[in-house]
Amino acid sequence: MRIILSVILFSLLLGTSLAPAQLLNNQSNSARDKTESPHKQIQSSIDSGFEWIGLERAQRLAAESQKKVLIFGYAEWCTYCLKMRKESLSDSSVLDAISQYFIPVQLDGESPDPVVFNGTQYTKNQLARGLQLSSFPTHFFIDVEGGVIGAQPGFIEPDIYALLLRYVGSNAFERSSFDEYVELNI
Repeated sequence: MRIILSVILFSLLLGTSLAPAQLLNNQSNSARDKTESPHKQIQSSIDSGFEWIGLERAQRLAAESQKKVLIFGYAEWCTYCLKMRKESLSDSSVLDAISQYFIPVQLDGESPDPVVFNGTQYTKNQLARGLQLSSFPTHFFIDVEGGVIGAQPGFIEPDIYALLLRYVGSNAFERSSFDEYVELNI
């Protein structure tokens, strides 16, 4: 188990900065076809066991409920994103942790569609670049004020993902390292 945990490079303490000015300077100039590709239809048709919420609404709900926002950054073509949806997001312990602590949002990091984050409109691609989404999938943890707590890239096995969600959701990251948290909770 310790080997698996040492492979996980959890970057909560490093944090990710979102620079709105940088986002605005990185606007996408390409006009993309609005039709859904077959791969996107596959991504969106997988039942994760919960409803994905739009980001602007999720931030309102998070403020009302004092839950955090979980952003699942994915790409249509991403095999590990599909694996994450099928194996980890639908796991009962993961579903329980998401339900207890988070408002779930999915972000297609390559989409030109509009999205509102912290009251500012971006394309999903601009927001992904501002969040420094550089590999798929990446899981972003956002506090009730819209600040990025941290991010974890990659496919995560369900048992580890549930622990990670509880670690962030319960604010245990403020008191201990993830390794310490895992040792206490296994």
